[in-house]
Amino acid sequence: MLQDRRYTSDRRRRTALGGLGLVTVVAYGACYYAFGAFIGPISVATGWPQGTLGVVFAGVLVLNGALATFGGRLVDRRGPRAPLVIAGTVGAGAMFVASVQSSLAGFAIAYIAGCGLVGAMAYYHVTQPTAARAAARPERAIVRLTIFGAFASPVYLPLTEVLVHAIGWRSALRVEAGTVSFACLAAAAAVVSGDRPIGNGSALGPVSSALRSAWGHPDVRRWVVAVLIGTAATDLMLTYQVAIMVALGLSATVAASVAGLRGLAQLGGRLPLGAVLRHWGTRRALVAAHLVAVASAGALLLSGHLWAAVTFSVLAGISLGAITSLQGLYTNELIDPQHFGALFGALQGVIGIGGAAGSAGWSLTLVARTASWS
Repeated sequence: MLQDRRYTSDRRRRTALGGLGLVTVVAYGACYYAFGAFIGPISVATGWPQGTLGVVFAGVLVLNGALATFGGRLVDRRGPRAPLVIAGTVGAGAMFVASVQSSLAGFAIAYIAGCGLVGAMAYYHVTQPTAARAAARPERAIVRLTIFGAFASPVYLPLTEVLVHAIGWRSALRVEAGTVSFACLAAAAAVVSGDRPIGNGSALGPVSSALRSAWGHPDVRRWVVAVLIGTAATDLMLTYQVAIMVALGLSATVAASVAGLRGLAQLGGRLPLGAVLRHWGTRRALVAAHLVAVASAGALLLSGHLWAAVTFSVLAGISLGAITSLQGLYTNELIDPQHFGALFGALQGVIGIGGAAGSAGWSLTLVARTASWS
């Protein structure tokens, strides 16, 4: 009987992790990576400037960051089902609304609301604490979850490119909104062992107290600054990677496919993490991963050549794969685990600010140049 219970518990944990993995692939794929393949076709079809659309994506990152602490705290207090249901209904619904807008303002409001809310309620600050609390070895669960996430880019970048050319960007966006709804609601039904709060309501205290306490540690402050700078640079490259490759000479289909390779390359940064952490520890592994990211930026500047584009995708994938896994692990090392959701959500806010700064800064430059040329 005891063995049966253990088998059932293990099976539920595997089911929960599979559901969280599906959410990771779909949420990041549809609301983060896919925009790199959407931005060009939307601009061509509507006449909306690419620079302005880049600002829309920056708005997604800002809203995601602004609400991420709330999403993480929901996990701490109530478990993951509430945020996943919000993402699968309100977030996916707003994405669908964006697909039928004829004005840039209407599209911007709906798209920012939809993808920003999905990010705030279904990104790693929700799924990683859930996976960690459902597992006997939290660090292994987090790494496994991010291995699922490595497939978000190679699935959704080419998929978006194919859908846009086959049925148009509006229908493609509706299809992806449907995948978000299905994945989040299916995972909400699957998270059994992981669907529990770490604390009990107000016993956790106000999130502001947890944030002040964490900010009092110098290591936390240094970590936040490093994340802010690194994310600004990374999101700038990811938002415009396809557009840069096309501008330098690759076709849109080849550029999207090569950029999608970056997602698979993330496995190169995640599969060896167990051995890397045993020998180097989390901090040294983070430094190494960021140095690889610097090398990838140099390759992107030469990505009109196929070999350079592939090199960029491989190096960027390895660095991003390692960094996104190590962010949760390092945050969990620095702070009280009972506040993992809220504090990792706050870090996602920093990531959103950094990403928005990178995307919006370059986008506003494009807008200014377009205005001067006209």
